[in-house]
Amino acid sequence: MTLILEIKNVTKVYGKGENKVVAVDSVTLGIKRQEMLLIMGPSGSGKTTLLSIMGCILHPTSGDVIVDGERVNDLSEDELPDIRKRYFGFVFQSFNLFQSLSAAENVELVLRLKNSANPRQRHSWTGKDFRREALQLIETVGLKKRADFYPADMSGGEKQRVAFARALAGDPPIILADEPTANLDSKTGQEVLRLLMTLSEEYQKAVVIVSHDPKAEALAHKVIFLEDGRIVRS
Repeated sequence: MTLILEIKNVTKVYGKGENKVVAVDSVTLGIKRQEMLLIMGPSGSGKTTLLSIMGCILHPTSGDVIVDGERVNDLSEDELPDIRKRYFGFVFQSFNLFQSLSAAENVELVLRLKNSANPRQRHSWTGKDFRREALQLIETVGLKKRADFYPADMSGGEKQRVAFARALAGDPPIILADEPTANLDSKTGQEVLRLLMTLSEEYQKAVVIVSHDPKAEALAHKVIFLEDGRIVRS
């Protein structure tokens, strides 16, 4: 199966001279659909920087980022948002939900934003279409009865599930999750990891997780360990 996301000899350097910090150092890796890749390592090892480069949020200092066969790291800041909307769903440690919107409305908002990046496919969608798709995604993550709840009235695990539903909006082939279990208790964290595995295997997503959670190792298809920006074990 062809790699959906690949980075080759990627390096990210901050600062210059005595203040230079090499956050990511000559990293090469790839991931296919239906794979779950876990990135582990101590704090400051470059995990989140690497994930941000993979998700086209940060430009590498050198090296190549290839998304669905296209080299994208030289695209302009005006071109990258469409790549992110088409190919990526993001899940963050702090959930990043809009507090004034319900669970379904949080998902619907992202659907509308991603629709603007792919007008040929979804230009004819109506408000009812967006609402129906949002409710379907909420049901996919097991929150059908909580669709109209606001984040303030939901548990951490429920909010993280809404974040997953939002990441699935627009059916991106790649899901990137940064410490998705960090703010959750052990049981809920395990449920979230199993949901990520389901997204990978049943929904044919390429899933990349940054995590300190040792339970994630047993579920991931591939594991790499970073230290000082380099892969030291895989």
